[in-house]
Amino acid sequence: MTPGPGLVQCAAECRPLPGQVPSADPWLYERLPEAGEPELVHDLPWSAVWRVPLPGGAAWLKRCHAVQAHEPALTAALAARWPDRLPGLLGHDPGRSLLLLADAGSPVRAFGDALEAWRAVLPLYAELQQGESAHVDDHLAAGVPDQRAEALAAALEELPDERLRPFARGLVELCGELTVAPTVQHDDLHGGNVFARDGRVVVLDWGDTVIGHPFATMLVTLRINEEIAGPLREAYLEAWPRDTHAQFDAAYRVAAFSRILSWKRIADATRDPKSYESLERNVEWFLENVASS
Repeated sequence: MTPGPGLVQCAAECRPLPGQVPSADPWLYERLPEAGEPELVHDLPWSAVWRVPLPGGAAWLKRCHAVQAHEPALTAALAARWPDRLPGLLGHDPGRSLLLLADAGSPVRAFGDALEAWRAVLPLYAELQQGESAHVDDHLAAGVPDQRAEALAAALEELPDERLRPFARGLVELCGELTVAPTVQHDDLHGGNVFARDGRVVVLDWGDTVIGHPFATMLVTLRINEEIAGPLREAYLEAWPRDTHAQFDAAYRVAAFSRILSWKRIADATRDPKSYESLERNVEWFLENVASS
């Protein structure tokens, strides 16, 4: 097939105008010779995604912008070690921050009984976290942001918002309680990033991932799934040694501050007004739900 218009040609930091389709890229058609013309699905400040039509299905192409340029290499590393927990990797180009994935099915949030899907994926995800603690240095070298307890404590010296200053000492003390080995922490683990197909549940969209306390991953999961928060917490912690469970509350509180730093990094890198709005919402949530408790 002759490559039609549709794909990525510019470097990771380049972004087309909203809705604009980049020039053709032979890289895609070398991997998927039968691919049709890609269709832009979304173009966000941190990434753009195309649906790539295939005979009988589709693949997905993602270009990560500079603030999440680590995602292709991270995804490839995780897929190599945990192929049953990530969608099929069809190709990646870290130099241009390109990621090509097989179709993963449907998001968990579309299911009538999402709890069972969560109960299936959380232990698998926790096991991945445990295994990846041995590869932290590699992930940091590849650009995954450092939000380990030591880094968070240091960040408290330059708070992103003066309203957080009264809570700095308490956060430093909480950071001192976090002794579980740091590892990959997805930082955006919600029902739109967990997919299921043919009885297989996988996690995608690792662009927000940081290196930090593993339990911090549950902040987003529990905030979005308040009605089943108890069972989700239980399903996740069952995969961890019982003597680590006492750290969950401290990790959860510190995660709220970590999430603020994540949004500040994204907002400052993209200068996107909506990202600054998300940063403000996370500061307000921290003040209302963590600082006041």
